Amino acid sequence: MATAAVPSRPRTQAAIPAAALGSTVFPIGLFAWLVAHPAADPSIIVPREHFIIVTVVSLLAFALAALLAIASVQIAQYRVLFLCLGFMAMGGIFAVHGIETPGVIMSGAYVAAVKGVSAYLSLFVPALFFAASYTPITAAFERRLPYSPAGWLIVLVGTALATYGVLAIASTQLIAGLPFGVKPYSTAMAGTTIALLLFAAARQAHGYLAARLPLQGVLVLAFVLLAEAQVIMLVGTAWKLSWWLYHLLMLTGVGIAIGSLVAQRAKGQSLRSVMEATLDLEVKVGLELEHADAIVALAAAVEARDENTKGHNHRVAELAVQIGRAMELPTDTLRTLARAGLLHDVGKIGMPDSILSKPSSLDPGEWTVIKRHPEVGREILSRIASLRREAAIVVAHHERIDGSGYPRGLRGEEIPLEARIVAVADTYDVLISDRPYRKAFNKKDAFRILREESGTHLWEPAVRALMRSLGERVDGQAAA
Repeated sequence: MATAAVPSRPRTQAAIPAAALGSTVFPIGLFAWLVAHPAADPSIIVPREHFIIVTVVSLLAFALAALLAIASVQIAQYRVLFLCLGFMAMGGIFAVHGIETPGVIMSGAYVAAVKGVSAYLSLFVPALFFAASYTPITAAFERRLPYSPAGWLIVLVGTALATYGVLAIASTQLIAGLPFGVKPYSTAMAGTTIALLLFAAARQAHGYLAARLPLQGVLVLAFVLLAEAQVIMLVGTAWKLSWWLYHLLMLTGVGIAIGSLVAQRAKGQSLRSVMEATLDLEVKVGLELEHADAIVALAAAVEARDENTKGHNHRVAELAVQIGRAMELPTDTLRTLARAGLLHDVGKIGMPDSILSKPSSLDPGEWTVIKRHPEVGREILSRIASLRREAAIVVAHHERIDGSGYPRGLRGEEIPLEARIVAVADTYDVLISDRPYRKAFNKKDAFRILREESGTHLWEPAVRALMRSLGERVDGQAAA
């Protein structure tokens, strides 16, 4: 009896986790072997080389933080911001660790103590930020917290790092008096750091196992290597060959993270798209439904009232988010577009069946009635505190740039930005869908009509963004 062949993953994909596992097991195994064989673990006291490797790690961490800062502004997500602050803290505090290398730049009785304190803090503080990026609390409240304070967080952390650096150089004795570099405080701090880094690694691994994107796996590996660096820092003896491994692990962890990010950019991907994929941050209409019972109920009610447009609301939501992404709008705006798109026709719940189900064009009296649905939609949504922004978009989604729309005859920027985008998404989906009174237009004719109405009825930037996202030519150029 023949059996069906069972598909298997390509060897290259299967080899990646094995190589990653080996890269984490080997350094900690080598450290254990060196500690167990003291004769093979000589002291290597080279302060200048120590300063160089620490400086390189710090610069790479700062560079990675800068890239993540750009991405966090584009996405407007605290998860990316916390990663940015983590690498920023690592770069700043580890730089102090390098500056305090005895005999290179600084010297004195307290320099070695400051060097030790900075070593532990250089992983502990970043681990706090990394773990915060993956906590369920951050994910839950990110939908409600404004992103506007983010810039101040960067300024605050930068000021704290600068203050620490100045004190470490000008008031060495003060920093040396901190207990973080001696037991039992160093042990407690190291244990907490390891737990936080492994927590971040486990949460990131969950996303990697689902999507198998390389940068997702690289971030898992980076967190694990940093956790191993903390183990070696705690257990190792300063200046021994085995002790040097923690510097190499930090260099490798930060190096592979920034290297992978730069490699993805070199392939033409934007920082935003890379980080959204890495942290699974992309706004999906389906997920918006999962997180909002009121939206589910209202969207279902609209579908039930108007069978002729089944699926229209969901498609408009998808198109609106697609336009917003093409315009590089922040994540909170994309979420608003998703919800507003799903609910833009909610006012049709109050429209008569005779109008919604009419198999021919509406007469002037019926048009007067149907044109009330944006106002009815606003009245419905205004009763739900969490949907008041969406209510303002729903009432304006039939307004037109030249003021010829309804219900209030708004024009230009008087119309909310999201409403201008939903109007384009709505118009396009109506054009390419069958209606009881006409057949759907083909894509070419639909684009022609969008171009004709661009700048008069429809907002031109949104029309252009839709065309780009659908691969249509814009101004004679093939869309990217």
